[in-house]
Amino acid sequence: MTRGLVSLTTFSLNVGLAAAAVMIGVTTIQMHAEEKPAVAAAPLVEVRSIAPEYQAGYDVTRSFVGRIEPARRTDLGFELSGTLRQIAFDEGDTLRKGDVIAVLDTRALEAEKRRQIANRRATESDRELAALTLERRQKLRDGGHVSDQILDEARLALTRLDATLDQIDAAVEAIDISLDKSVLTAPFAGTVGERLLDEGATVSPGAPVLRLLETAKPTVRIGLAPEVVDRLKRQQAYEIRVAGSLFKARLSGFRPDLQTSTRTIETLFELQTARGAPQFGRLAELGLTERIETEGFWVPTSALKEGPRGLWTLLAIVKTEADAEAGSGGYEIRREAVEVLHSDADRSFVRGTISAGTRIVAEGVHRVVVGQKVNPVGEGA
Repeated sequence: MTRGLVSLTTFSLNVGLAAAAVMIGVTTIQMHAEEKPAVAAAPLVEVRSIAPEYQAGYDVTRSFVGRIEPARRTDLGFELSGTLRQIAFDEGDTLRKGDVIAVLDTRALEAEKRRQIANRRATESDRELAALTLERRQKLRDGGHVSDQILDEARLALTRLDATLDQIDAAVEAIDISLDKSVLTAPFAGTVGERLLDEGATVSPGAPVLRLLETAKPTVRIGLAPEVVDRLKRQQAYEIRVAGSLFKARLSGFRPDLQTSTRTIETLFELQTARGAPQFGRLAELGLTERIETEGFWVPTSALKEGPRGLWTLLAIVKTEADAEAGSGGYEIRREAVEVLHSDADRSFVRGTISAGTRIVAEGVHRVVVGQKVNPVGEGA
């Protein structure tokens, strides 16, 4: 009996000790949990901001491509037929105005000229005799020894000889003209583009001997739309880029007709070349700047974000109303709808709900969302 009472007492004591141990463990865990430090709030995302300036318009530079060609290009040839005796220049050679390019064989013309000169001397002798005869018969006629018929014959013989002399002079002049045309000279300074014949060739009238290109005034031919041509001014200086080099140019003229295939007007610009002229046939690029009068803002293209239904948006940085009333510096992201009017390299001209003085996210627009609080840095921050 006593032994059972002792066992019951021992069991109750063990249960009490176990319960006390559990309570102590729970209390210890709660104390450790209360001692754990609170998690700090995440810092605000920093975004680079800018304040675009209001613009009353923007400039658009358009490029037009054409080719360089000589101001004058001539296929030179003889008006006469004959044998080509000499040609003094080859392809690529530079020549001056008046330089002798080629000469025909003129021996037949020179022989004919000598024959005509000899005929003239003989005719001059006949005329001198006819003049003396007329003078003698005039004296005999005054003395009544010859008839009027004989006197008229002497006078008309002298007239015929005068006419023969005029014919000979005309023949000699024609030979001189042929001799002059047997020498081919340069009508202007330039470069030989192509040599078409060599010495010894039989030349027919009008057949080209060589092609002469004028290099002093290289010309750029560009097809421009009629509305662009209407804005061009002859006194204005233009810039044309050729193979990386920039040349000044002036408007020299344009064709009066419209090219039906391209609907453009061929416009000619004369390059101002203080140094060597560029090669003919090269591509040339003309840049024309046009002023577009419309209100808007230049913004970085990286600040644009595609919106719904194909629209574009900017992320504006504004102070929240709660933070403004509290006097704190809290900012959040809001959306501004814009229309892109023109893009130029890494910037775009836009108009829309944005107003002057509004700060926008300049880059990294994918890192923030509308309504998110941010810390703006950079221009105007």
